[in-house]
Amino acid sequence: MGELPYKIQQLKLKRIEELNSKLRNELARERMTASNACLSIIDYTSTHSDYAVPEVWGFPTSGENPYDNNRKSSFARSQEDSSNCCVIS
Repeated sequence: MGELPYKIQQLKLKRIEELNSKLRNELARERMTASNACLSIIDYTSTHSDYAVPEVWGFPTSGENPYDNNRKSSFARSQEDSSNCCVIS
């Protein structure tokens, strides 16, 4: 019966060692201050055009916006331009 408290202590020690290992890994992770992260975001957004921010980059010209859902694919345009197309009704 004296063996049970010893096993409980071993389990507690194992859990503490696992937590200690996780905390060491967390401590070893590369860190960045919030101000440096903000500067990095500002630098990226000022060097890469993003039409979601028209105040900075303006509005895209026709056919320039890759996110325009109204653009037809090149296949659809080639089908419209073709005189060999048939309509089945």
